[in-house]
Amino acid sequence: MSNTKKNVGRPSGRKKTAKIEIAIEPEIKEEFMSICYSKGYVPSSQLYRYIREFISDNKKE
Repeated sequence: MSNTKKNVGRPSGRKKTAKIEIAIEPEIKEEFMSICYSKGYVPSSQLYRYIREFISDNKKE
């Protein structure tokens, strides 16, 4: 996941209407959150960006 821009996330005007719940080990979550915050990223925006990139990379033409 490339982090060239710090201001990533939901485009302006889009409303959140759904949630994804995942279960991970607490230490993995804590490390992810810590890294995000230390780099000035919002964790949910990083996950959002990953999901959008994953969809884009795997879309059938």
